[in-house]
Amino acid sequence: MPSCAAPATPGEGWFFVKIVTWNVNSLNARADYVGRFLDAEAPDVLAIQELKMEAAQVPRELFESRGYHLAMHAQPRWNGVLIASKAPISDVMAGLPAAEEDEARIIAATTFGVRFVDLYCPQGQAADSPKFAYKLRFYDGLIAWLRGVVTPDAPWVVLGDLNIAPCPEDIWDPAAFAGVPSFHPEEHARWAELVSFGLRDVVVEHTTPPFFTFWDYRGGAFHRHHGMRIDHVLTTAPVAARVTDVAVPRDWRKKVEGLTPSDHAPLVVILAE
Repeated sequence: MPSCAAPATPGEGWFFVKIVTWNVNSLNARADYVGRFLDAEAPDVLAIQELKMEAAQVPRELFESRGYHLAMHAQPRWNGVLIASKAPISDVMAGLPAAEEDEARIIAATTFGVRFVDLYCPQGQAADSPKFAYKLRFYDGLIAWLRGVVTPDAPWVVLGDLNIAPCPEDIWDPAAFAGVPSFHPEEHARWAELVSFGLRDVVVEHTTPPFFTFWDYRGGAFHRHHGMRIDHVLTTAPVAARVTDVAVPRDWRKKVEGLTPSDHAPLVVILAE
């Protein structure tokens, strides 16, 4: 069983780290697109969600040929998370220790002296759906685990598609989405717990709303600015103190050389000393 000890503080040489979290909505469908992104943007750490393929199908050469180390938690057809880093990866944990179901929604690993937790949280479907009840239970388990292992003065980054828009500014029409999964009071209560023990929403600290990361494929949502902020980067204070920039490069939500994008854009956070 991997250790749950807090990671060491960043060592010498940890001067600039470019972190990206991105729900690619099928790595199989998006491999060429991701390759172009890696060549153009060269993130130091890339957290991917929705692989939608088993581990044996993951195109490791897409990352390893570009100098990345990998950790992943995958399953056929659904879910799946992956961390790619330019630095060695250690202390990998796949899944929550007391997970209710064996869904590939979390991978934790240490790289660049920082403990990363990459998440693909359930969407919930509808407020009266069993899937929404499962989402709340998933969050309860996640929060209980994080509360037990996160040390506020150690470097932690919790990131990914959390499928919650925490504030009215994080959704294009809060009145229309009131009580709907991703903008439901029960989810907002979980969010408040999630940021109550030392995790900070560094995106909010460095941006001006609206700052969306997801736009539905339907109805021209992207071009009409009908989006949501459901992809997040939460960090402890030692990492938050080193955040110098946050961005969503919208060009990576558009077609590139005829390749179809994900319905999420990459979320970029820059750390520097």
